[in-house]
Amino acid sequence: MKKLCSLLLALCTLAVLATGCGKDAETKQYNLGDVMDAIEAVAPVAMPADMDDEFLTSMYGLDMADVEEYKGKYSNVNISTDEILILKAAKGKTDAVKEACEARQKAKADQFAMYLEDQAIKAQNGRIVVKGDYVIFVIAGDSVRIADGEVDAVYQEIDKAIDDALA
Repeated sequence: MKKLCSLLLALCTLAVLATGCGKDAETKQYNLGDVMDAIEAVAPVAMPADMDDEFLTSMYGLDMADVEEYKGKYSNVNISTDEILILKAAKGKTDAVKEACEARQKAKADQFAMYLEDQAIKAQNGRIVVKGDYVIFVIAGDSVRIADGEVDAVYQEIDKAIDDALA
């Protein structure tokens, strides 16, 4: 009887340990199209064009060896800062990708500060979210609401969309 109890206790302990060793949140995989759709549902890009490798290397300064996969859109309108990039970085390259997004955000904010204040504000308040190997970069949202001083409310909606997509 003691052996049976010991065996059952050992099996229960093993079962608890095995269930505790599931996939870490940092290794979770995301469908980039689904994340893009969630963000665009609250903050669509005006007259969007798809980003390609050349865009990422020339505008972000990214080395494509640092990128495993991506989905990105930018505005084809020269008076809009709108850009959304969802990217899975190559192993160990998340910081390099995040730095490239930070530099892109600053460049867009500086560029638009010269002539379109609402777009500069939109860029300054853009979001860069890192979750595991994924980097999400968003400069988007309703320009009229931002011009009316609702930048925090606009980006709260974007933050919620990102959080929900990465849940």
